[in-house]
Amino acid sequence: MKLTHPARVLFLAVALALFFWGCTEMRDRPTGADDGSVEVIFTDPYGYEETLERALDLIDGAEKCIFLACYGMDLTDISEALISAHQRGVVVEVVCDDESFRSDPSHCFEDMTDAGIEVIPDANSDILSHNKYMVIDSATVWTGSTNFTFNGFFLNNNNVIIINSGDVAKAYANDFSQMFSGYFHTNKSSNGVEDVSLADGYVEVWFGPQDEPANMLVDVINGARQSIDFCIYAFTLEEVAQALIDAKERGVEVRGIFDEGTISDSPTQFYTLQDAGVDVRQDPCPYAFHHKFMVVDRDGTDPVVVTGSGNWSFSGTSRNDENFVVIHSQSVAQEYYSEFLRWWNLTEGFAAR
Repeated sequence: MKLTHPARVLFLAVALALFFWGCTEMRDRPTGADDGSVEVIFTDPYGYEETLERALDLIDGAEKCIFLACYGMDLTDISEALISAHQRGVVVEVVCDDESFRSDPSHCFEDMTDAGIEVIPDANSDILSHNKYMVIDSATVWTGSTNFTFNGFFLNNNNVIIINSGDVAKAYANDFSQMFSGYFHTNKSSNGVEDVSLADGYVEVWFGPQDEPANMLVDVINGARQSIDFCIYAFTLEEVAQALIDAKERGVEVRGIFDEGTISDSPTQFYTLQDAGVDVRQDPCPYAFHHKFMVVDRDGTDPVVVTGSGNWSFSGTSRNDENFVVIHSQSVAQEYYSEFLRWWNLTEGFAAR
């Protein structure tokens, strides 16, 4: 039965009430850190365990609820930690992509389901549920570009950002609740873009596709005054490329690193930018350069970082379930710029053509 708009609103209201039954106190008075602090982790193509250890620390420390939205999962350390949390009384709920749910190479989804954790896959094989986030006790959000997979944690270049904020967590919980209630992709509703104060600056929270994040990418670039440094896996959006070209032409220093595989195997804006004189290079790493981040005006009065799960593509901004954060923070900008510079300094000889 297709719901009319008023009926859908009523249905969502009831679903949200049921969804947070037992977590009301937690949502009103978040447990754990809620100080606006931000922690950043970068993975390494040669593999180390800091990322996994930090994820397990958050899961093992949960007291009330864990909401996890993922594209896929093959790390049994994660699924087993979620099962342990469920068994000690934590509410654990998961949404994922349907194709990953069916393939389930390490039986993570099967094991969680057998243990009594409800795992909800999306229902459209042509559109991805592409998030990589966790909401812990309505106080902490883990997000970024890192899939909950061995490749994501140990081989590919990725970033994780952990935000300790009840307001940010509630924004993510709302996005999660829609998917957990069966509303994915373009069926989700926007609550408006959240602006939340942090200990060092503030963050804007954007969800795809409902908040139209492609417009945000262009606006952030258009606001650049001095510098733009980016690392990107897949980049096909013409309007974003044109905004970068326009920035260069008004005197902004623009530099970017692309994943070598996406340049070779898919449509890309790499050559469009290169032909326009933008300094773009291929990554020097042995595995996927899976980042999706941009640092704007790193030394300016309002340095900005954009990161999240979404590639700069039509699917990544207009179809898939995605999330983006726009962080206005000097300290966060310097951390991401250091990661950019780490790889930029190794790209000599990797520029195409």
